Amino acid sequence: MLLIALGAVAVPPAHADGEQFMNLVTYYNWDREDNYSAVTAADHARETGYQWIRTKEAWVLARPTDTSTQKPLVLYYNSERGDYMSTATTEGIASAESAGYVRKGVQAYIYRNHEPGTVPLYQYWSWDRQDNFAAASPEGIASAESAEYVRVRVEGYVRPGSDL
Repeated sequence: MLLIALGAVAVPPAHADGEQFMNLVTYYNWDREDNYSAVTAADHARETGYQWIRTKEAWVLARPTDTSTQKPLVLYYNSERGDYMSTATTEGIASAESAGYVRKGVQAYIYRNHEPGTVPLYQYWSWDRQDNFAAASPEGIASAESAEYVRVRVEGYVRPGSDL
């Protein structure tokens, strides 16, 4: 499938520090009104009925090179809401689990703190849609805010989708 090939970089680009990056892309399901962040081939194949919206939301790490500065981005799903949620904070994980979301696995790794060349990965929430939305690109942020999503927190930091 072309979307998988473009979305999940088969051989992630390497950074000078040995970091390998994968593309965080955004899908949207018009029936569920659900935004979904995908990274790996398994993420891309996980659901049908989603339309590919943005190919370069951000670059995330394929694996950690320094766990003191990097943390996992974890995918959760709530079948009652039909909502996927990507989170990397203790608060986000607690929120997901208390709301009945089930952990699907680690998608990638992101930076704990602002590093040179990184931008925040924001978590947005829509009460009307009962939808979480992770956004880092100017387009993703504008989309969330124009749809009246509320910015909840910074999950961590990522490389801008236009980089690398």
